[in-house]
Amino acid sequence: MAEGLAILRDEEAVGAFLSEVERAPFLALDTETTGLDPHQDRVLLLQVGTAERQALIDAERVGRAAAARIFSGDRLVVMHHAKFDLEMLRSLGVLAEDALVMDTMLNEQLLMNGRRQDLSHGGVGLAVLAERYAGMDLDKSVREGFMGARSLDALGPAELRYACRDVEATYRVFERQLVRLAADGLLRAAAIEGDASQAFADMEWRGMPIDAEAWRAVVASANDGKAVAREELDREFDAVLSRDLFGHTSINYESDQEVLTALAQLGLEIESTRRELLLATGHPAAAALVRYREHQKVVSTYGESFLSHVHPKTGRLHSSFKSIGAVTGRSASREPNLQNIPAGSQFRACFRAPEGRKLITADYSAAELRILAEMSRDPVFVQTFRAGGDLHAIVASQVFRKPVSKTENPELRARAKAINFGLAYGMGAGGLAQQIGASMREAEELLERYFRAFPAIRGFLEDSARRALERGYAETLAGRRFWFSDMDRKGADHGQKIRVAKNMPIQGTNADMTKLAMARIHRALQREGIDGFLVNMVHDELVLEASLADAERARAVMVREMVAAGAAFVRAVPVEVEAKVSDAWSK
Repeated sequence: MAEGLAILRDEEAVGAFLSEVERAPFLALDTETTGLDPHQDRVLLLQVGTAERQALIDAERVGRAAAARIFSGDRLVVMHHAKFDLEMLRSLGVLAEDALVMDTMLNEQLLMNGRRQDLSHGGVGLAVLAERYAGMDLDKSVREGFMGARSLDALGPAELRYACRDVEATYRVFERQLVRLAADGLLRAAAIEGDASQAFADMEWRGMPIDAEAWRAVVASANDGKAVAREELDREFDAVLSRDLFGHTSINYESDQEVLTALAQLGLEIESTRRELLLATGHPAAAALVRYREHQKVVSTYGESFLSHVHPKTGRLHSSFKSIGAVTGRSASREPNLQNIPAGSQFRACFRAPEGRKLITADYSAAELRILAEMSRDPVFVQTFRAGGDLHAIVASQVFRKPVSKTENPELRARAKAINFGLAYGMGAGGLAQQIGASMREAEELLERYFRAFPAIRGFLEDSARRALERGYAETLAGRRFWFSDMDRKGADHGQKIRVAKNMPIQGTNADMTKLAMARIHRALQREGIDGFLVNMVHDELVLEASLADAERARAVMVREMVAAGAAFVRAVPVEVEAKVSDAWSK
């Protein structure tokens, strides 16, 4: 522990300490802050060190200079929840774009993905990991002493000891995690997560621009549309339902059971209120219900409450991104969720670049199908992608034995597209039937025809699932794993496990390559002096804001680095990226 709990307040003292620990294989780092908002709260302490020696650094006096030295060269810096610390350090002007970073929280998520029952107790907080790996008891309640503190002078010995022990714990946890990561083949996945944490931190710090007035106008229009659709519904059900005191039919249009009963009274017998089934009936009541529910979803999901997340200081949306938000490795976004804004919707047009700037939207073209081609080496898939052909049309032509294109028999192309993407997501006959509005028997026959035409795809999916179940985990091309332990413990049926076994390697590899792309883009923009930065990511789609002068250069960097990241995993077929410069989020 830091000798005498002294606080280093000048660069010379920081340099002397770093010289003392320069032989350490890595350094652990932590911050203590007055709050959790990097735009309004302050970093008080910067703690760094090893299991035996730690230093407390006055962040407000020498934090920026100290961080520059800590993150310099090829030194590995380990943090717990690195995204938070990196984002808070942004308030000191610390970018750390060239740093080598590992995150003990993300490491633990990688290690326990699907096998939480193997742990004595759950959770990935530092206190839990310190006890689990090092037998240390961390009293996190001491952390409250930093909240709202005006200066370091307000801190007592208890807070300073706590700050040192966080560094010690992080170091000891990583030492032991490293052994397990290597044993489980997770070092590459952990490195990708560590690299991406810097891009996620900067993306959260920067925030997504939004035109609040335009947003309110879209919500108002949806409210008007909902009211019109409600009146239409009421008229359609007048014959079979009574009206309430407010003149509306006595039915809850959000209740599937009530709606199905009312539709049956109109002579319309359907098994569910799924959109495709409703529209397939051609009945005006069913069509009105679809319109009503679409407007209702807009109002409830993207109403005025969404704008409550606009930051009072920056005027932007600083969503919280969870790098590992699913078992596949896909990320998640909350407060607000910027990943569920419908593509092509009016809402996306409300995310507008500030004056003099542009938004660049870039996404991988058919990434999961290219990954499927890489893994299966199906000759038709590989040749089609290499030739730049229309895979969905070619698949449809072979399955249905008819000429197919976007203009000739387009409905068959749509069915082939549903199968192609569905297989990449582990979809079976039941899922396909729902997707295309067919019976179970039709879907089963369609899948059988598909697999007869593409035996390499069938062979890969079946072999992949069999191997995964035999060894107890599914694995991406980067080595990320999902263990079936929890599913076995909870009594998951064989079909559920098969779907995950087929889907996880494909979707997970897509997540790995996108995170690698984020890290590469973040570094390249800084290295090349481009005025641009990432502001959002939606699975394999990235959104970047850049100055008008640098927009085209930024677009070129995005394409180049996304292709390079994809090519690190997909080699049998070319990786393609579509990118567009616009005033608003264009996709």
